[in-house]
Amino acid sequence: MKKLAKVYNGLKLYLWCYLPFFAALVLVKMLFSRDDIYFFINSRHTAFGDWFFPLVTHLGSVAAAVVFTVVVFFFSKRESFILAGAYCFTALVNFLLKFWVAFPRPHRYFAQKIEQAINDPRLHGIYYVPGVDVLDNFRSFPSGHTVCAFTAATVLAYFTKNKAWSLPYLAVAILVGYSRMYMSQHFFEDVAIGSLVGIVLTMAWLALTDGKGFAAGANHA
Repeated sequence: MKKLAKVYNGLKLYLWCYLPFFAALVLVKMLFSRDDIYFFINSRHTAFGDWFFPLVTHLGSVAAAVVFTVVVFFFSKRESFILAGAYCFTALVNFLLKFWVAFPRPHRYFAQKIEQAINDPRLHGIYYVPGVDVLDNFRSFPSGHTVCAFTAATVLAYFTKNKAWSLPYLAVAILVGYSRMYMSQHFFEDVAIGSLVGIVLTMAWLALTDGKGFAAGANHA
């Protein structure tokens, strides 16, 4: 518990900014259905968003994870190995959750509704961002890109001495999560829980690795 308390102290600003945000997500989910939230977001596409979000979403990709880990390596070998381990740990748990839950992605989910002849005019007006390869499988929950983005944000917020940087790290992770909904790759709850999974598991990883191997003597404010 002492190690977890140490992690909490290193992430206090980050967490107290995230918690009200997550509470708002829970409230939205309590008030509105999966379909209503999806169609609300889907009806708010812009030319800028169609250009911006397909770029931002890559910050939650495997390629970005590799690049971030290599970049951090040149500043701190310890923190680089911790980041790599956090990526692997959260990705493994997320992968298992995806196969266990096996919930359809939006494209498959709404295609099934159309096949069932459900009377909802919104089903025939779904907008897909041009040039985006929309995934169509049963691996929607939780969002892997969101988990990845919040894993990186949490590790960086923990080790950054100037804790004010926690806010842009959190903001970028949120943008990655929103991009997954904007591009019809995930539902609202996939992203909301993905953010929580990323943060909670990363905190557990930071506590687990504290004082061990490359983590020994790691500097953070």
